[in-house]
Formats: sequence, structure tokens, C-alpha cells
Amino acid sequence: MSTQNTGRREKIVGGVDIPDLKSKETMGAIRGMKAITATAVAIRFNLKVSVAKRMLTDLESKGVIEFVTRSTNLKVYKMAAEES
Repeated sequence: MSTQNTGRREKIVGGVDIPDLKSKETMGAIRGMKAITATAVAIRFNLKVSVAKRMLTDLESKGVIEFVTRSTNLKVYKMAAEES
């Protein structure tokens, strides 16, 4: 990122496509997170936060992740317990 003399940086725009939720790479990356948040997912997969929120909602509805807690601006999820 060039800053030249103006002190400005180039803006990096995240993607708008949700990654394949069935791929081993995607699920492995999510399993490796200590706390699953929209911001963490957005950074990890180079997504917009709104797309990451939609992705987490989809995963929660499928029972892959569970809602843990929330504050004013943040929802925290964890991986759902696997049935044996």
C-alpha cells in the first residue's frame, strides 16, 4: 500500500460471495477460531461484515455453530457439539 505524500492508503474492499460452507477448508478455518464473530470471519475470508453475518446466520440455522452471547454490537458463536 503506497502512502505517497498525502498519507492516504488504498481502501481494501471485501468480497460479497459466501465461501462454500461444505468445504473442508472453510469449516476447518471456522473450527480453528477460539471465538467466532462476524468480524473474525470477515477478516479470515476477506468478506464484508454484512456477508459474514449472513454466513454465520446460515451456519446457526443448520446447527453447525451455536450462539453464545451478545453485547450491543457483537454476537459470539461457538462450534456446536458433535453428536457421536
